Amino acid sequence: MKPTHKSKYLAVLLGGWMLWSGIGWAQEAAPAAEETEEVEPTRVELEDPFKPRYILESIEVRGNSKTHGELILSYVHLKPGEVLDEEKVEISRVRLLALGYFKDVHMSLEKGSERGRVKLVVEVDERNTIIIDDLFGGFSETNPFWGGIGVSDINFLGRGLVLSGAFVASEYQQAYRLGAFWPSIFNTNLMAGVEALVSLGEERKLEDSACDRDQGLKYLRAGGVLSLGMRVDRVHRINFELHGEHIEDSSNRGDWCDTDPHPFDGYLRTGQSTFWSLTFRFERDTRDDFFLATRGMHLVISVELASKIFFGSDYEFSKYMVKYEHSFPAFLDHAFRVSVVGGLIQDVGEQGSPFFKRFYVGDYAFFQVDKDSLPRNLELNFSKVVDYGDLMASIGAEYDIPLWSRGKFFYRGYVYAAANFSYVTKADFLASEEEWTGRTKRPVSMDIGMKVDTPIGLFTFSLGYVFDLIF
Repeated sequence: MKPTHKSKYLAVLLGGWMLWSGIGWAQEAAPAAEETEEVEPTRVELEDPFKPRYILESIEVRGNSKTHGELILSYVHLKPGEVLDEEKVEISRVRLLALGYFKDVHMSLEKGSERGRVKLVVEVDERNTIIIDDLFGGFSETNPFWGGIGVSDINFLGRGLVLSGAFVASEYQQAYRLGAFWPSIFNTNLMAGVEALVSLGEERKLEDSACDRDQGLKYLRAGGVLSLGMRVDRVHRINFELHGEHIEDSSNRGDWCDTDPHPFDGYLRTGQSTFWSLTFRFERDTRDDFFLATRGMHLVISVELASKIFFGSDYEFSKYMVKYEHSFPAFLDHAFRVSVVGGLIQDVGEQGSPFFKRFYVGDYAFFQVDKDSLPRNLELNFSKVVDYGDLMASIGAEYDIPLWSRGKFFYRGYVYAAANFSYVTKADFLASEEEWTGRTKRPVSMDIGMKVDTPIGLFTFSLGYVFDLIF
């Protein structure tokens, strides 16, 4: 049965992201030769000697009024003096499109200064790179109203720098985030970033049969993340992140009801504490498009360690996550996508991990039927479900149908239908309902919507909340 009151959540989710794409591979199996008395020797077919071979004399960039030519050339897989390779030309075009700086990229050849030499012309059609990343908004039982926005310039000064800022606020909570990321330091394979976060939050537990008054966990978080990574090749990246924060628990525990276990037991250390962790992340990305991938895969493996011995952290744990997504071409130019996400946290000692590092079911599902958990905004929880787990599994599938691809303002768009199964719990599966209320009663959620690529960002119009109300 559905509860008498469902949290309302009216939001348009937007996202802007940069993706590095590649080209997949195909394998052909030849039938085995029949056994005969005389076995022919193995023959190697040589490249057609009559196929024309051209030497790349120069590369010229056209159409770029903002983006520096050196940055564009750094994503071209050919250098003057090399033999022209058509596959490398196409890979370069896909990589440039994946940056999100251009509406279109066109590659063409022109005659060189002498016979057998050619000039490669890279012509780009630039797009606006100041985009809206997120638009937050809604109301619930615990927060009468909240709202906020996130904005980024993904090509600051035309040098590929990413500057971003976001905030979200309600009567009880507010958070601010600023970040900068350099995906190609001086046009090399090295990348680096920095992010600062300040959060004044409050986890709120409403009165129920066990307590006749509202309870709250008030806290301050101030810190940031330093990252350094490298593009190993066109599809692989590795990254290290150092995360540090100062935390203050300012809750008035005298207002808490004396229940066992208490809803906020183990969330934070009392008073002031320090959090430090180091994360290693490996990524493989072979998707063919940053907006609507029709083929290719995206794999992310991460390991996060927090230790008092090495980092001086008051919280000690290890966190392991795997994210896998694969896109397949379907009927006509449609696409089918499957995704799997899994995570595990191993705490050390009684405190272990802080609550904001644990898994929350609202972050992975579309909308929770028979649950009041909503997606967190800048890591703030605006719903009345305050349970966090250390074991998570999420499986999703999506079918995409393109609508148009060359609009003036709405560049591209497609409709989608998706389903998701998400489950978050404590590692102890035998926890009683009183000990663990955050289990999803119906872990399957559905969504139908439309995604649109515009000059100010990627818009997602979702009917997931409508499905939540109907079912």
